[in-house]
Order: sequence, then structure tokens, then C-alpha cells
Amino acid sequence: MKILFAEDEADLQDVVKTYLEYQGHHVTAVDNGAEAVDMTKTDAYDAIVMDIMMPVMDGISAMKKIRESGNTIPAIFLTAKSQVEDRIEGLDAGADDYLTKPFSMEELNARLRALHRRMRDYKVRTLTYGNLELDTEQSELKAVNTISLALKEVKLLGYMIAHAGQDVTAGELLDEVWPGEDAGDDMVEMYISFLRGKLESVQANVTIMGDRERPFRLMETI
Repeated sequence: MKILFAEDEADLQDVVKTYLEYQGHHVTAVDNGAEAVDMTKTDAYDAIVMDIMMPVMDGISAMKKIRESGNTIPAIFLTAKSQVEDRIEGLDAGADDYLTKPFSMEELNARLRALHRRMRDYKVRTLTYGNLELDTEQSELKAVNTISLALKEVKLLGYMIAHAGQDVTAGELLDEVWPGEDAGDDMVEMYISFLRGKLESVQANVTIMGDRERPFRLMETI
């Protein structure tokens, strides 16, 4: 999983980041809520782990801004507060779960896995972006015209629509679309090329930016 970790206590940030990376996750660490908000605008994550009490912008305010932007990244709050009212405030701000400090690293990892499973199991039939509609059950791509897609194309475009406007690396796409398969960056680029052609054929007002040297990004065209 690709995780955004917001925590201002340097020692705790280092320990948690090291542990999660040892468990195979990719972790980006920041030390205030404002920076966490900025990171969600420019990159795609599978989960957020966020402390509530932070400088510049606290976790509650940061989560509200993230949710107001339409971002639905699963999030876990870390809090030293144990009152029920504090937990309710965090959940109402948009968090999906919380852990009270001190916490077990194993439990944090287990809760991250649970969040990720729920997101994978939750399937929306129709995804939209710009004038584009992707019917994931019928494998159809619609805009001005309609065209059928292969299963891998549906998964690839579905992930990019879910992270529209954000940078997505070839590695992330491989993890999402070809997990455990013998595939590499060339496979991603080939399927991106397929999708670009099909977006053009249905006269979509969106395009896929990026290439071998840069992350990919789904964007609306002017």
C-alpha cells in the first residue's frame, strides 16, 4: 500500500515509517496537517494515517479539507485523547478508523489491511470523469460514442478515474492491475497507449498525460 503518514513527533514518525516500510508499504511522512492536505492534491495514496494534534494545521481540520475536496482516501486517526466525544469528532471529520496512543504497530498494520480490503471489495458500477462514463460491469466506455474495453483496460482506467488529477506511477498501476503477474513498465505503457486511442475514439474530453519518464495523470482537456 502507498501510505501518507502525518505525525509531528519525530521519533514516533521514524519508528512507524520504518515498521510500515518493513511490512512492504510505501510511506510518505509529513509533520503537519497543511502539508498532508497538499500531498493529497498532487499524489495518489491507498490510505492516510494522521495524528490529530499537529502544528500549522491539526488533523481534524486537515481531514475536513481533504474530504471537502472530494478525496475519499481511507484514513486512520492517531490520537492521545480517549474521550468518546473526541473519537466522534474525528470520525465526523471524515476518518474511517482511529487508534489511541500508545498503540500496537501490528494493530495499525492490521487496520490498514482491513481498510484496503474494504476499498477493493467496494465496487461502483459506473465511474465518471469529464464527459466520460465507464461501466465496469459491461466493460463499456462511453462519451460521445461507445466502445468496449478489455478487463485490464477497465481496471486500469477505473483506477485512474478514481485518482483523476493526481500523479500515478507505473509501479502503482502494476500493483493494482497486474498484482503478482510477470509484468513491467512496458506493459503499463502499452495499455496506456490502448486507452489513449479508445478515449480519442469515443471523443472523450479527458486525456492521459505522462510517459516513461513522468508519472501518469488523467486530466480533462480544455
